[in-house]
Amino acid sequence: MRLVEIPGNPAPPGGVLHELTAADGVKLRAAVWASQAATPRGTMVVCTGRTEFIEKYFEFIGEVLARGYGVVCFDWRGQGLSQRLAADRSKGHVRRFADFDLDLDAVMDTLVKGRMPGPHVLFGHSMGGHLALRYLTRRPDDFERAFLSAPMLKAWMPLALRLVSRPLAAAMCALGKGEDFTPGGAGNDGLSTPFEENKVTTDRRRYERNNDIVRAEPLLALCGPTWRWAREAFAAMREAKRPAFAARIRCPLMIVGAAHDRIVNQGPDMTLIRRVKRGLFVLFSDAEHELVQERDEVRRVFWNAADAFLDAADGA
Repeated sequence: MRLVEIPGNPAPPGGVLHELTAADGVKLRAAVWASQAATPRGTMVVCTGRTEFIEKYFEFIGEVLARGYGVVCFDWRGQGLSQRLAADRSKGHVRRFADFDLDLDAVMDTLVKGRMPGPHVLFGHSMGGHLALRYLTRRPDDFERAFLSAPMLKAWMPLALRLVSRPLAAAMCALGKGEDFTPGGAGNDGLSTPFEENKVTTDRRRYERNNDIVRAEPLLALCGPTWRWAREAFAAMREAKRPAFAARIRCPLMIVGAAHDRIVNQGPDMTLIRRVKRGLFVLFSDAEHELVQERDEVRRVFWNAADAFLDAADGA
């Protein structure tokens, strides 16, 4: 195991790699950075999005460390340099979304609880934001607060496609095609998509940097999802719509969204925030899906909002 560094993306100093084993035997890659502050402020657990990996968050991790926190970041099963789940490692595949829960459980129980100083703060982006919410409903007392970037609560897609996608995913799985790519997924690792056609950021430098990381270590590449992943994702998003889901979240929660997001829809974010006990929603008017990979001026506002939330006595 190693952390992949390139000239434009050095690893924050002090990171220690760990190989974890989830409860079902899947091997996971994780990295831990201890706080360098004289008085550590706490620990932040970073949950990356679909297709992402630890190295993509080096810049973000460095910013968290500069604020006095320790950091734990990891690769979900089926992506990064954690164990892949299909014979073709380029497939974004999972048996069920509840299996992802085992990954975050392993990280918390092995690396964080009783080992890293509190208070513990949870950050998650996109799919990682969705899975962070699941954790908060399952183990509501483990985090002092949480802030999420564009959590995957509703996929952005035209209405006609939305009407057919869920039953089609179920039908393909029933036909034994669960490990097949969804349309357009094969070979789509993003490296051939020019900046002008990307849907995740308006920052060219960070977009190209992230692609350069994958070029330096092709094993990090991940293409589109399988039908099984899609079916399970639809089911998980449907579960998150239920009022009882949000009602189980006890800690202060902030969600940040992007007005020009073409990956997820912000409507469910606002609905969920209204249902939690202590919630805050912040919408960025000139940004795409990956807010922490955005332009400097967007990221400054992002950190202003995050810092205010992290400093607040009640998280609001």
